[in-house]
Amino acid sequence: MSNAIDVSIVIAAWNAEDFILTAINSALSQKGVSVEVLVVDDASNDSTCAVVESVKDPRVKLLRSDKNGGPGAARNIGFAAAQGKWIAVLDSDDVMHENRLTNMLSAAPVTADVLIDNFCELNSDGVITKPFYSSSDLPLGDLSLSFLIKTNLVFSNIKSTGYVKPLFKNEFVKEKGVQYWPEVRIGEDYYFLASCLANGANAHVLDQAGYIYTIRDGSISSKMEVTHISKLLCFDKKFTQQYQLIESALSAQQARDKNLNRAYYYLLLVEQIKTRQFFPALLNILNNPSSAMLLSLPIKKRLFFW
Repeated sequence: MSNAIDVSIVIAAWNAEDFILTAINSALSQKGVSVEVLVVDDASNDSTCAVVESVKDPRVKLLRSDKNGGPGAARNIGFAAAQGKWIAVLDSDDVMHENRLTNMLSAAPVTADVLIDNFCELNSDGVITKPFYSSSDLPLGDLSLSFLIKTNLVFSNIKSTGYVKPLFKNEFVKEKGVQYWPEVRIGEDYYFLASCLANGANAHVLDQAGYIYTIRDGSISSKMEVTHISKLLCFDKKFTQQYQLIESALSAQQARDKNLNRAYYYLLLVEQIKTRQFFPALLNILNNPSSAMLLSLPIKKRLFFW
């Protein structure tokens, strides 16, 4: 591992020909730091690879996956090849402010294994929003596993901290053997960060907002379904079996389990009502009254819109 490279920027790409170049240029435009840009093509069936190969910059390396394995599997390939002191994850349709990495590294505590900043969103009308998190949503300083878990709920007023795009110390990730779970295709960033924290990572939140999310219609995270919740429950079970959680993290996990189960039966109820399964829906309401109360969410949304 050569520390001559400050940051390895890993971009997992699948059918990203329309926007991958913007992400690459954003990575190459980082000021004050030395970078390598590792684009991992996840078996695209468009011209993604040709677009990447058209970039004549030795800092850009194209890695090809033999089969489509999802963002986690692709990032594992990039992380394994990374030579930088730090590793940054950049989605193929997102960008970073040109001073993001140098600002984060300049403010990094010596003992940090994970660096976390705020982010903004680029809306479809081209407007960049204010930073997503307030100081209470994402407090500055050390980030604990229990805080991460208890702030990753669905159908809640709490802003999920699972959206953050941290920098990870390469040495820590490889020494602890932390990897993305390839089977996870929703919430993969949450489980990776949670695994780092469960392995004892020192995670530090910085007073900066240099990452810019691009909001696109049709994103898997834009519409939650019963199958998504079911998978999250399974992945959470795997997480708790893999790591022995301290009391505060275990308590947070129990609250998250309750939240996910409530969401599961709510979404199931919505499906039952839509498909006119009235008797199963009635049983669902009787057995899960707290889930049925979430039926007010669509009503509130429409009232707000009107």
